[in-house]
Amino acid sequence: MKLKRKQKSEKTRQRIILGLFELMLEKDYADITVKAICKQAKVSRMTFYRNFHTKEDVIKGQFAMVYKHFIQRLATQKRLAFYDVATTFFTLIKENQLMMEALVQNGLTNLLLDAMTEYVKTLVAQQILITREESSQFLVAMIAGGLTEVIVVWTKNDMKQPVAELVLFASKYMHLKTN
Repeated sequence: MKLKRKQKSEKTRQRIILGLFELMLEKDYADITVKAICKQAKVSRMTFYRNFHTKEDVIKGQFAMVYKHFIQRLATQKRLAFYDVATTFFTLIKENQLMMEALVQNGLTNLLLDAMTEYVKTLVAQQILITREESSQFLVAMIAGGLTEVIVVWTKNDMKQPVAELVLFASKYMHLKTN
């Protein structure tokens, strides 16, 4: 019973997230109301607030879902060389192109940077990303900021560059050890 309830709750969260991102492709984020999100997602306001507190929480919920998928994909890989981690990362970003377009179009890349900073810290702490020197706030900031800007530029170019090209670029300039 609990599993079904959890699955239903997850589907509801996904509908709310999708509703917001669909609206963001049509109008400015600032002009989108919770009421409009609820209408788009076909949920009540009570359901919205049961799952999220704010519109920003909806975006953060999408980031968390993408990160969860990233970690799940890494868990299925036999090795975690930088090439594999980067390929998985950029592939997931490409799969979420509409989300990226909505964020860039609405000037919300600061939210992406905040999320990237937290996720890079976690990846370094878990030694999925192994740095050559001791990890520091500056190194995490550089990696997160660099990746965020690469994603923004890639999104603005309609993600025409192949994933493999971005992986080679990142591996050349990110000076990370490989496992």
